[in-house]
Amino acid sequence: MKVVILTGPSPSTVFSHAPLGAALRNAGHQVMMTSCMEEMIPIIVGVGFSALPITDPDLPAAKIIAPDGTMPQLPAEPIERERLTGRWYARLEAVTLDALLAFAQDWRPDVVIGGVNAYAAPLLATRLGVPYVRQAWDINDPREMDLGAAEELREQLAELGLDRFPDPDMMIEITPPSLLPPDAAPAQMMRWIPGNSQCRLEPWMYTRGAGTRVGVTIGTGVIRHNELDFLHEIVEHITALDAEVVVPVQDEAAPVLRERVKNVRAGWIPLDVLAPTCDVLVHQTGGSTMMTALSFGVPQILIPDPGMWRQTEMANRLAEVGAAIVLTPEEAASDAIVKSCQEIISNPAYAAAAAALAREIAALPSPSEVAHRIESLVHEASRGGRD
Repeated sequence: MKVVILTGPSPSTVFSHAPLGAALRNAGHQVMMTSCMEEMIPIIVGVGFSALPITDPDLPAAKIIAPDGTMPQLPAEPIERERLTGRWYARLEAVTLDALLAFAQDWRPDVVIGGVNAYAAPLLATRLGVPYVRQAWDINDPREMDLGAAEELREQLAELGLDRFPDPDMMIEITPPSLLPPDAAPAQMMRWIPGNSQCRLEPWMYTRGAGTRVGVTIGTGVIRHNELDFLHEIVEHITALDAEVVVPVQDEAAPVLRERVKNVRAGWIPLDVLAPTCDVLVHQTGGSTMMTALSFGVPQILIPDPGMWRQTEMANRLAEVGAAIVLTPEEAASDAIVKSCQEIISNPAYAAAAAALAREIAALPSPSEVAHRIESLVHEASRGGRD
């Protein structure tokens, strides 16, 4: 079986697909992975997959999103902002369609797997007449973004005789069942397994002392100056705690942070190595970071961008079940973050709630089980069993 996986535009989306991709490959299938962002090609290779380039490296994403060079003003209304985000994702995906179709002439996949915002995936699968599998990356509900993306790609959909995206032949959901919204569509559940890049380890990365350990991260992307300043503010406040503070950060940013804030451990640390050693993980509500912490039963302090509805919605859902505390960016850069860390560390109810979610995740079907179900889906399709 030939499988092509369309990831999203960030390292965390690549990491999210790696466990299922590995399960399919370990079952004897050929797997290729690609992204609408050229920058993801080395990330894909870094997690052990053949990477298919389908974008023009000389055409930056900003130029695709705003061809005239002027980025539109973000709407104040959260739902409209979500739909605009969906349109932006759709523009990034649309320019890859010709390359994907040319690739399929040489290497025709038997199934197309796409992340929730990989909007080229359903179009490619429909054009080829093969099953389409959609895989969730986090607990976010993408329906509003889907509406924006469908509006942006209405011409491409019309060429296929469609007025909306086709329903996937299989929807893979990784949200712990107790966090699913009441109106969630039926889905194939799958256990979340971290798939992030690894490194040469040192003992301090995977061990901890007798005291408290707090992890702080702002994601896997390239850290800009203002983000480093924000991280510095957060970490500086947290060092007031009687705790070991560990910051997984890009190697180029680590010396700067260590120079600014003494007595912290900083460097590129795989989050699946660090998270199990932490009493609390502080981060900006990255979906992959959230799921990795949940899979190890680690309570979290979440700092969503107030302008990003999906981040706020995810953070609030986790706080409602008692596994997290939500702070604004302003609160996170103040003594409030110290009090929040102390609250989680001193109140065992947070760790208990996080541990309950970890048990839910561990009970879900493994990627290898889901790989076998994809095999059955493709086999059925090959026998004319698709509607």
